[in-house]
Amino acid sequence: MTSPFTVVLVGRPNVGKSALFNRLSGTRRALVHDRPGMTRDALEMDVATDDGRTFRLVDTGGLDLDAAGGFAALTRDMAFQAVADADLLVFVVDGSDGLLPEDRRIAQRLRSLGKPVLVAWNKVDRKDSASNAPEGSELGFDEVLPVSAIHGIGDEDLLAALESRIPPAVDPGTRPGALSIAIVGRPNVGKSSIVNRLLGTPRLMVSEVAGTTRDPVDVLAERAGKSYLLVDTAGIRRKGKTTDSAEKLSVVAARRSMERARIAAVVIDAEEGVTAQDAHVAGYAEEARRGMLLLANKWDLLEKDPARQKALEEDAQRRFVFARGAAFLPVSAKTGRGISRILPEADALAERMVTRISTGELNRVVQKACEVQAPSGRSGRPLKIRYAVQVATDPPLIRLFADRAEQLHFSFERFLQNRIRAKWPLEGVPVRLSVGTGE
Repeated sequence: MTSPFTVVLVGRPNVGKSALFNRLSGTRRALVHDRPGMTRDALEMDVATDDGRTFRLVDTGGLDLDAAGGFAALTRDMAFQAVADADLLVFVVDGSDGLLPEDRRIAQRLRSLGKPVLVAWNKVDRKDSASNAPEGSELGFDEVLPVSAIHGIGDEDLLAALESRIPPAVDPGTRPGALSIAIVGRPNVGKSSIVNRLLGTPRLMVSEVAGTTRDPVDVLAERAGKSYLLVDTAGIRRKGKTTDSAEKLSVVAARRSMERARIAAVVIDAEEGVTAQDAHVAGYAEEARRGMLLLANKWDLLEKDPARQKALEEDAQRRFVFARGAAFLPVSAKTGRGISRILPEADALAERMVTRISTGELNRVVQKACEVQAPSGRSGRPLKIRYAVQVATDPPLIRLFADRAEQLHFSFERFLQNRIRAKWPLEGVPVRLSVGTGE
């Protein structure tokens, strides 16, 4: 497979790289906040040009050349790893500050790499930035482009400059569709470590400090000729437990990532056991109607305790009522145990998501279910179901035709979903039910 032409945004913290990433990609993937250090991992997205070519746009964390440890040093190292893989660098400078000594030092480092560099002189919507713009030429690069990432000023000129440097032969647009898998869970259960194990390289930042990942991070992986889009997400807390504004943005972004993925791999901490927070995360996956895998990470800590292993799996099946039958995978990001099973299980789940159910068999199952438990609507009034038909897949949507259009009472809905799953191979697949009158 041909590697895509890669454009990496780089610069010191809080100069507007993430806002520019969102502007150029036409999305709101990167979190934008006035707090330095919001971006820690490198975000990636393929961007299509008007003539059908594609380039990969990468947003990086702020470069702190003097960082000696902690998040700042990790962020710097991750950023330079992305820079090393770049075909073109966009050096983003906060023009309202003018040229700072740190900008000049970063420019010197970039020149030493011998890669082509464009300078994006950001925030020209501000008077001081516009007046400082001539300073950009002092960095020693051929092209300095005035932009405002927030207001869209100069973005077309910057895109044109990027596109003019993409070789016509480099076009990953023929890439087959990748199976998207969101790695979700509460903070510090090992989501990034699992993604790194799957990739076989430390692409994502890992720390014992909860909250290291804030932006959802998309990483493409290839296995046995198949493509996978792995989405590492911020740890999801319950709404009442989330007070920091930046963390709230991360939780929103994590939920959005789950909604655009086909499969949610819910990670739990095997040593701590299943918590109410784990069930809350799995509930978000159910609300998003995503196929579900359960990954019990840190299984190496239970290897000598079979009783705890059994109790954990039983507890997961009991607590995640809506995920009964979902694959339960004991894994260890530390040792690699069970990691090789994740992608094959995701493939099998994706196949189950497109299961087709015959109308005749479906109606026999529905009729039998109604004989065992009388259906009712959410109002509690009895509901007479006449017949059923599957109207969509991925995930399956079953339309029930009844004497009135009222959604099923949750108890009968769960009962009928379980009866359908017992008949067809739908382990880990959300079964959607809607009710209409057929009129």
